[in-house]
Amino acid sequence: MLIKPISIKINADKAYLIPIGDVHLGSKNSDLKKLLGYVEWVRNTKYSYVFLMGDIFDVATRESESSPFEQEMGINEAMNTMTNIIKPIRKKIIGCISGNHERRLRKYAGLDLLETWCRTNNITYCEDSCVISFDIRSINYVFFAHHTMGGGQTIGGKLNRVAKLVTVFSGADCYLGGHNHSKALGEDAIYYYNHSTGKVDSKRIMYVDCGSFYAYDNSYAEAAALPPSHTGAPRIRMSGTKKDLHISF
Repeated sequence: MLIKPISIKINADKAYLIPIGDVHLGSKNSDLKKLLGYVEWVRNTKYSYVFLMGDIFDVATRESESSPFEQEMGINEAMNTMTNIIKPIRKKIIGCISGNHERRLRKYAGLDLLETWCRTNNITYCEDSCVISFDIRSINYVFFAHHTMGGGQTIGGKLNRVAKLVTVFSGADCYLGGHNHSKALGEDAIYYYNHSTGKVDSKRIMYVDCGSFYAYDNSYAEAAALPPSHTGAPRIRMSGTKKDLHISF
């Protein structure tokens, strides 16, 4: 985690954050057509930003569920391909965290693939988790992002892993998780003491599963009878006129 959060200040009525993860580039199941559509939307939309949620690369090994012999491209080609894909929006990518697929190389060879790729593309690399702060005019929004780990096949089970991030970092308006390839949204309301007013106020907290760009057909997920899910990512709109997060899929 970066001790100093990524901080973005914008003077606008609204801004967007698109958390993109689980692309699994290298796999034949990577939905590049869908990904390119998101890149085009970000390129054409003012005050839109991307945060990369990990598992950008598939990194298949002989011990993994996906086979290296069934990959569409090797790691070097995948890195070059991703560089070309994000080129139109590179300056709009505010940061990146690692996923369990990239950790395979960290475990076996001590190489942090995403750190190398981010350095090449001048993208802030946060390793395992990241705090992101947006100031849209005078309104502040705080996000906490982690790829997450573990199983869970129901929507509730998957979203629970994102909700548990509140025990890692306190005070975020929205918690972002990846890994499970689902798009889902949950929210809580909490009460807190407001030092400025001396009153007890309430705050809304949102939990977001950030989807994937990994197609289901003929994948290891299908072979394991895991539930299918649609590809894509959430779009998070932050208002600059009142404290309001709107999340759409």
